[in-house]
Amino acid sequence: MLIVEDQDQMRRMLREYLQSAYKDAVILEATDGARGVELCRSQRPQLVLMDVALPDANGIDLTAQITEMLPQTAIIVISQHAAQVYIERSRAAGAFAYINKAVVYRELLPAVRRALSGSSSRPGKEDLQ
Repeated sequence: MLIVEDQDQMRRMLREYLQSAYKDAVILEATDGARGVELCRSQRPQLVLMDVALPDANGIDLTAQITEMLPQTAIIVISQHAAQVYIERSRAAGAFAYINKAVVYRELLPAVRRALSGSSSRPGKEDLQ
């Protein structure tokens, strides 16, 4: 798993939350898009949590880039933006799910479970809302 998030507190919270549910998981972290792409190339994570607003890149654009590079990697976009346009752009970029940071505690683990289950490489309607 890889978390691409520039805010230290949010990145730490996501890591701890994932680690509590997936005790044996290796969780990598990147604070910017360049490092996120580098880790995707070298480590080929099964799952990426991607922030939209990164200091050096747009996370939705990176989602499209990583999806093309690693089609088997599920990407969950996590953002403070709630506007429908972000959800639609994430879907078009190949994101498995889009989660608003305001509801991340409620929606993250169910989305991660669906993404890791491998039941479908395409997101369901409930994942991108």
